[in-house]
Amino acid sequence: MEMALAEKGSAPRNGLTEVAAATNGLHTILAKEWEVLASRAATSRLDRQTWSAGQINVVAEVGAPGVLVPTHRGIDSTRLELSIEGKHPSLLMKIIQPDQHRYIDAATSFDAQRKAAKLGCAPNILASDAVRGIALIEFLNGWRTACVDDLRKADVMDAVLGLKRRIHSGPRLLRSWSVFDRIRILQAEIGRNKAGTPNELAALLDDVFRIERMVEAAGVDTVPAHADGLASNILIDPNGRVQLVDFDEARNIDPYFEFGILMNEAFGSEEEMLPALEMFEGRARPKSLRRARLYAIADDLAWAMWGLVMDAVSARKDVEFFSYACWRLIRCRATLASVNLAPRAGWI
Repeated sequence: MEMALAEKGSAPRNGLTEVAAATNGLHTILAKEWEVLASRAATSRLDRQTWSAGQINVVAEVGAPGVLVPTHRGIDSTRLELSIEGKHPSLLMKIIQPDQHRYIDAATSFDAQRKAAKLGCAPNILASDAVRGIALIEFLNGWRTACVDDLRKADVMDAVLGLKRRIHSGPRLLRSWSVFDRIRILQAEIGRNKAGTPNELAALLDDVFRIERMVEAAGVDTVPAHADGLASNILIDPNGRVQLVDFDEARNIDPYFEFGILMNEAFGSEEEMLPALEMFEGRARPKSLRRARLYAIADDLAWAMWGLVMDAVSARKDVEFFSYACWRLIRCRATLASVNLAPRAGWI
């Protein structure tokens, strides 16, 4: 089997002299396991006759570059679009970035996506190596990445929430988690790595841990969840169908955390969120919205802290981690200013 690696937008390189060099490049990415992964994928949903018809050419094109500002997309992993025997593209190869292994539990992520795929909510993972953070995934040809404007359409939001609720009713995931767990991990990393921190961080942490105590006092029930609010991790086909992708955040969580971060992505005011809340739980209860908004504040702080840590430790100096951290801090601070954190019975 031969594999060729080409940059996005360039012509496929099928010449034998070019294939060898490109194969070496892909071999480096996948260490010693890439042939095993490709072989496992061949026994799954691909055309077996094609795979058994002698020498096979697979062209791998680097997907769209990741960006953080103005939106978070494609930063946590490299994506290669694989074309098999001229069928472009046939598979997506996801390779988690080395500097993200500390935050992403690949085994949990891949298990969650497989479970979601069985529920009809996500493209399936055909083969994976959790140790190296590599997965071969069905490529949904003709589908596009959603944007925030899509989420503001009632039919799209209803479809997205429908998929998320289906996962909530599905099998439990491998790990449970809360955004406050992440904040404590990042707080320790900021201290160890002397990441540049704003003077207000200590006060923001105090407020967010107060939110944690409020949530715990009200009680928490967890469900399996995609646990991702980004529009860029939703795909839409020409007929308006949606699928969820990138399950790196997937855990058993409070469902109102997932709702809150999705609302934080799509809308700016509570009035805009109310119709979506009615879709989500059947009626728009004020305390549910307050709970979701408090989670969104904590999520903004968590991602701001992640940006500060990554700015300090990541070798990818072309990624605007610090700018992203500043943006999430600004939104965290602005939303905090609009809520009352005085504990009140039954408030959330």
